[in-house]
Amino acid sequence: MVNEVGRKILTTPNLDDLYREISETVQQTFNFHHLALWIYDARSQEYILKSKSGVAIYRDEIETRRSINLGIIGWCMKSGKTILANDVSQEIHYYHYPGLHTKSELCALIKMYDEVIGALNVESDQLNAFDESDITVLETIADLCAVAIHHRKLYNEIENFNRELEQKVEEKTKELTAANEKILQQQALLKQENKSLKYLIDKKIPPLTIIGSSKPLKQLLSMVDKIAPTQATVLIQGESGTGKELIARRLHEMSERKAAPYVTINCGALHENLLKSELFGHEKGAFTGAHALKIGLVETAHGGTLFLDEIGELGKEMQAKLLRFLQEGEFYRVGGKKALKVNVRVLSATNKDLEVEVQEGRFREDLYYRLNTITLRVPPLRKRLEDIDHLVEYFLQADLWGEAKVKKITPEALELLRQYDWPGNIRELQNIVERLKILSEGEVITPEDIGTHIKFSSIAKPTLSDFSTVVGLEELEKAHILKTLDYYQGNKTRAATALGITIKTLYNKLNRYDHLTTH
Repeated sequence: MVNEVGRKILTTPNLDDLYREISETVQQTFNFHHLALWIYDARSQEYILKSKSGVAIYRDEIETRRSINLGIIGWCMKSGKTILANDVSQEIHYYHYPGLHTKSELCALIKMYDEVIGALNVESDQLNAFDESDITVLETIADLCAVAIHHRKLYNEIENFNRELEQKVEEKTKELTAANEKILQQQALLKQENKSLKYLIDKKIPPLTIIGSSKPLKQLLSMVDKIAPTQATVLIQGESGTGKELIARRLHEMSERKAAPYVTINCGALHENLLKSELFGHEKGAFTGAHALKIGLVETAHGGTLFLDEIGELGKEMQAKLLRFLQEGEFYRVGGKKALKVNVRVLSATNKDLEVEVQEGRFREDLYYRLNTITLRVPPLRKRLEDIDHLVEYFLQADLWGEAKVKKITPEALELLRQYDWPGNIRELQNIVERLKILSEGEVITPEDIGTHIKFSSIAKPTLSDFSTVVGLEELEKAHILKTLDYYQGNKTRAATALGITIKTLYNKLNRYDHLTTH
């Protein structure tokens, strides 16, 4: 019976249910007409009546007026041991309540670690209602109650702790979420500020001026000034070093978008996958190493101008993506599923003949027509030789290396520069002038400072007097190549670049000259 009582008591999860279970268990075990279960309440620091049962004559009003400090219960609490009174009329500690007919009473303490946490009191209206075996049973039930109550309180404390912990975790999670949102907002602001600062810094850099007054240049600039205020997509074609970037910049500076970002990217300088990410951006986790969301240059240029340099170097996949962007005005970040729209004007430049590229299948025809709403062709320097004087003077005065080393040039030396074809165009002229400023002796650049490949080039140009001593083309070419090699001290790669031919072609010609010499 005790085992069954213990099982029921120890497996009852709720304290209120536990108290009812105790009452029912004692009621089934003892012959009584009244039961009272008192438990110590730490909050009120009093013993509270948790459960009671009995015959009808024991009204609630009577029980609630009883004090645990009086009678058998009070004696039990004070003595710290179980009290059995089989004839309460003979018990000096018994306290008689009017209307009650108690004749026998048994009270056992509920203790945990020698601390009294309650009392279990049974009363009967019969004399000698309880014996020593009842004491053992009631004390066992009281001990089981103590264990169950203690465990249940510990369980409740753990539950309360877990609830408080969950609440704190939830609060901290909300705080972290809010903080993360603020960080993301700050990152977005910083990106925008960074973009704005870059633009402001760029605005502070003195703009590179388009130098010259030749007719081809004036015609080009007149066309640029007409196109700039429009939203037309412009394709700028021209040889390397002719200043295509300056033309694109002028188109932006003279448009309504001049206060907005001007963003450039060299399509030939990046691998296609990297170019895709740089141009359109990528989502976090889009590929290995994509640890955070990246805003692409297309988004950075929103409201302004996007300049795609070396557009002829694009692969077929990027050509398709760029075509969609130009047609639809929208794009997807790498790894993204949401279409994004921006407002940008697209300018592009190439040193290739895109019509030939289209004919040979290397460039999409539909993209070509999207890009060249208007085509501007930048003339090479050999078509505007009259601008060389102005360009040389500008480069002599410019402080591009942080050292103000201004020099002058003699008319004879300037004439040698005028007679050179400049296959590298303005970029080559700038490099030559900068080198002359550094390497030439004295404050004036003379013909002796000019490289032999430029000197020889000027002498090689036929004039009317040259026809008195006609030289074969092959001999003339051979002499020119050998002179150029001599100038570059045998460096064939640099010589081939200056001559405007491939290194393979140069080797073939040198082999041919050796063959002609041996025969």
